[in-house]
Amino acid sequence: MTAIQIPFVKLHRHTLLALCTAAFVAACGGSSSEHGNSHHKIDTAGRLALAENGVATVRIFDLDSMGVTASHSLDHSPSSLYTSPGGRYVVAMQRMQDQVQFIDGGIWQEDHGDHLHDYKTASALVPWTLTGSRPTHYDLQPGKQAAFFMDGNSAATPIQNAGVRLITENSIAAKRIEASVDLAYPIHGLGEPVGNKLLTVSRAEDATTTLPTHLELYQRSGSGYTYDRRLETRCEGMHGSISSGAHTAVGCMDGVMLVTHTSATGVSDRKVSTPLRVGAIAGHPKLVGQFIAIATEGSAAAPPVTTRFYAINAEAGTSAELSVPGWGSASVRRAHAIDRSGRRFAVLDHTGSLRMTVRDGSTWAAGPVVNSVVPVMPAAAPWPTIVANGAKDVLYITDPVARQLVTVNSQTGAVVSRTALGFMPSSITWVGIGK
Repeated sequence: MTAIQIPFVKLHRHTLLALCTAAFVAACGGSSSEHGNSHHKIDTAGRLALAENGVATVRIFDLDSMGVTASHSLDHSPSSLYTSPGGRYVVAMQRMQDQVQFIDGGIWQEDHGDHLHDYKTASALVPWTLTGSRPTHYDLQPGKQAAFFMDGNSAATPIQNAGVRLITENSIAAKRIEASVDLAYPIHGLGEPVGNKLLTVSRAEDATTTLPTHLELYQRSGSGYTYDRRLETRCEGMHGSISSGAHTAVGCMDGVMLVTHTSATGVSDRKVSTPLRVGAIAGHPKLVGQFIAIATEGSAAAPPVTTRFYAINAEAGTSAELSVPGWGSASVRRAHAIDRSGRRFAVLDHTGSLRMTVRDGSTWAAGPVVNSVVPVMPAAAPWPTIVANGAKDVLYITDPVARQLVTVNSQTGAVVSRTALGFMPSSITWVGIGK
């Protein structure tokens, strides 16, 4: 998380409490009993933000009290929810309305020089809306920054071009973007920020689809970006990306494109092959240089349809099929997540069973299988979603049919609780202080 630097002045406890008046509640972090100078740490599981299907409302579910503590009305029903780079804010995408709104989750950590200070206050809607044509992909450099890729709109008059908007924790608080760049055409793409570099997309004239074929490197210059070069590796059907450590992975028609960040401004690129087209990639900050590529075998016209997984080692430049326990020839992924440790990959299949694969040293091994985590799978979207708690060994799964929140122990896979929500959840994200 980008820290807000506040000079630390050593005060007597009674002096500090006197300063923490109602006018300064936000600055002092709430009540003195919870956030006084002698209490820098808060043992909190954080909060969940839950979107209700088709409704412009996001509910904040406090995981310490296990109940909804606030409801925030947005301009429109969110198409998806994400978490800001430092874990404090809820990012509410409203793709078809060309905007993004933010909710302060109310739990954050500041660097006070000689200690890290935790805060917990009420959540609040941020009075700022980020606008742009078709915000679609949200690409995160955890703890530092995130980029929205705006697809643009070729059907608009005049045509609206694609672009990238960069945010940080501080820029959200200041109600502004950190940096931006606009492309010369609309395109469904991505924008991976790594330090002062940005990897975004272009399409060759002889492309066989409307998707990108190449990555382009930009260097940040103040509040903008300067074009550097197009990377040589060709990646037909480009879709899905994530960065971890010194590597960025991007899904291609015939494998995964790997970009290695060799210096503050330099990169190298190559591709590892997979037998199927990769359309999504999973990764984790603690799973440095390792990725899980997700592909689909078969189609409605040529069943059975099966989701396949590949373990990508960016350091070695290798790809190997990843075995998920009990995965059949017609098993389809409905949701997935990697837990806070970066060692457990959890997949919810089309039957509602949760299947876990555990990283043991340098290899993946079979983990627990829990049947009927979601007893009745929806016939159509919204599908169940999974999010990992960043502070505890817990996964949360939404059950749209039962209208429940399912809490799962990420180490054992066991269902801990089922909480009635009273509404149909469509998206979920976690906010809080990661550990």
